[in-house]
This record gives sequence, structure tokens and C-alpha cells, in this order.
Amino acid sequence: MRPKFFYGYVILALCFANMIVMRGVNGAFGVYYLALLEEFSWSRSDGATIASANFVVYAIASPLVGLAFDRFGPRLLMPLGAFLVGAGLVASSFAASLLGMYVSYGIITALGQGALSFVGHNALISFWFVRRRATAIGIASMGQGVGALVMVPLTQLLIDNVGWRWTYVATGSLLLLILVPANAIFQRRAPQDVGQFPDGDNSSPAQNPERHSTKHAGERDWTLGEAVRSFPFWCITVGHLALGTALFLINTHAIAHFVAVGYEKLAASFYFGLIGFIRIGATIIWGSLSDRLGRSKAYGLATTVTALGVVGMIVMTFGAPLWLVYLTIALYGIGHSAGNPTYGAVIGDIFSGRKIGLIFGFLEISFGFGSAFGSWIGGYLFDTNGTYAWSFAVCLLCFTISGLAIHACVRWHARQISRGV
Repeated sequence: MRPKFFYGYVILALCFANMIVMRGVNGAFGVYYLALLEEFSWSRSDGATIASANFVVYAIASPLVGLAFDRFGPRLLMPLGAFLVGAGLVASSFAASLLGMYVSYGIITALGQGALSFVGHNALISFWFVRRRATAIGIASMGQGVGALVMVPLTQLLIDNVGWRWTYVATGSLLLLILVPANAIFQRRAPQDVGQFPDGDNSSPAQNPERHSTKHAGERDWTLGEAVRSFPFWCITVGHLALGTALFLINTHAIAHFVAVGYEKLAASFYFGLIGFIRIGATIIWGSLSDRLGRSKAYGLATTVTALGVVGMIVMTFGAPLWLVYLTIALYGIGHSAGNPTYGAVIGDIFSGRKIGLIFGFLEISFGFGSAFGSWIGGYLFDTNGTYAWSFAVCLLCFTISGLAIHACVRWHARQISRGV
């Protein structure tokens, strides 16, 4: 008999809340970025190195996060992550130099974000959901859209009224008071911890294979060594590097781009928030399409839509009517939302087993380094050319590489299944 209530929904709710913070803190940096440039008169590339430092630390910490997840579980890892993010934001309010921001936001906050990152969440969801894995990751990832929608404009309003320092204090304090205890009390590693099975079923996938696709029944127990020697590991590494570069070039510089083409800061924050609003619904749609149509077909469509949105951003640099701005936001908001549910599901589909957290962690390294590079190169190319057009051209190339990587991995996995490997 199916349990009356599946605890996996509580896990999804926690992951959703954590994703609000992850995406909201990253997105809000674009607002702080402008405030910091005004106060300290740094170049755009220098200011962007704060975000780059954050992503480098995030990348280096990712394997440790995966190892910590496998050994200690989310009930210890995620409250610690929430504490470090909150403490890092509060510490950022006291920064008076680039070095100070490197320590507070670039190191302390980054370590916390690593513990609250896609590594732990995607590994956690992969335990709780098998048949509906991409859909579940999509639901959790909706929190990213809420984070961008709520935290980015709210951050701009707070900075306008109380300044960037007090805004850091207020945001960090809320995380310490709410997110830390919520994760400490309610997190669980796997359905077996509460006497349940994945997806809320009344038996395990191995015991009930007719309810599960071939690719999920009797999954292989991968080790890290086996993963590192495999084709999909390095294919995903390249795809992750490209995806991180594209996403965080835009995340770091989108608000500055809107301001550069003539919009007020609050309007620019609102436009960026719209991208997050669209992501709320689009993420779950892409997750569902991925489960129904297949990872490659769904992500190929998403990549095409994303590319059209990026082309719109390039056109905006030469002057554009307001309708094109909204069309660009809609296309990019819809298309780029497929990244996390697709990559999370593909990694979960292929690299199953007890070491999934560690494997996720090593695969996240390239995403972190790509994010660091994207944040910096966007500022550098603007300082060099006085426009973000070349930066967005880099994004087009990177999204294309990301799509090809998923296609190659899915084809490899299908061949392995057909061989019975």
C-alpha cells in the first residue's frame, strides 16, 4: 500500500528553499556589483573578480562537498552551508577593499554555497526520486527562479534605502535565523531513513522493475575511479565548463548590461527578476519534458530557445525597442532554465550508486571554474570594447557546446543500455 504521505516532498521543499538562497545570492551580486563599483571606483573586470573568486572556491570545494554528503549526509552538511552563507554575507558588510570582499564573499560565502549547491541537492534528489528524477530536480530548481524574482529587486530596493552594507546584514541574518534550523531539523538522506521507497512507491526499483524504465532498474554502483575513466564524465565536464561560463557571464553582468543600454537600476533589476519569474515555471516544464521526450531532445530544444534569447541581448547593445527587451527576457528565461534539471538528471541517470555525491562534486568543479571565467571575461570584454556584444557572442558558443555535450552523453548511455552494460 502506498504511504499516505511521501517524505520526499518535504525534501523537495527544503531543496526549493535552499535553491532560493543559492540563486538569490548569486543573482543579487549583480546589484551589489554596481553599488561596489560606485563606492570604490573599481574597473568592471576588477569588481567582477569578487564573483570569480567566489566561483573558484566553490569549484575547489565541490569534491569535498560531495565527499561530505556521502559520509555525513545532508542533515549536517546543509545547515552548515546555510550558516556559512549567512555569516559570509554579514561579514561582507564590513568589507572596505577587494581583499575584504575576497575573504567574506569570495571564500566564506562560497564555501556555504558549495554545501548548499547542486552537488548535494541533485545527489539527494537522486536518492528520493528515480522515475521522476528530472521532474523533481526541476521542481527544486524552481527555487532559483523565485530567488532571482524576489531577492534581486528586493536587494536593489534595500540598497536604495539603507545602503549595501545594511542590506548584506539583513539578508545574512535572515538566513541564519530561518534556513539553518529548517535544514537541521527536517533533512534526511534517503527514503529508507523514514521507512519508504523512492518516488513514494511501495517497493524498490529493483523489486518492481515494471514501474521503472530500463535505464533506472538495477542501476550500476559507480566508483569515482570508474567514473573518471568514462567518456560521459569528461563530456559532462566540458559541457559544465561551457554552461557555467555562459550562465554566470549573464548572471553577473545582465543588470549592468541593462543599465549600459539606458535603463534605470531599479528597472534593470526588475528585468533580471523577470528572468527568474519565467524560470519558476520553465524549470519544471523542462524537467517534465526531459522525463517524457528524453534528455537530448528536450535540451536541444531548450538550447535553441536560449540562443535566440542571447541573440536578442546582442541586438539590444545597438539599441532596441522595449518589446524586443521583453521578448529577449522571455526567450532566455525559458531556454536557460533547462540546464540544471537536465545536467542533474543525466548525471543521476548514468553515475548511480553510493558515491554519487562525490561524483557530482568532481563534475561540479568545471561548472565552478566556468562560472568564475564567465564573470571575469564579461567585465574584461566590456572594459576592452565598451559593449557586452562580444561577451554575449561567447555565451552563444558556450550554450552550443553545452547542448552537444548532453547529446553525446545520452547517445553513449543508450549504447551502454543496448549492450546490457
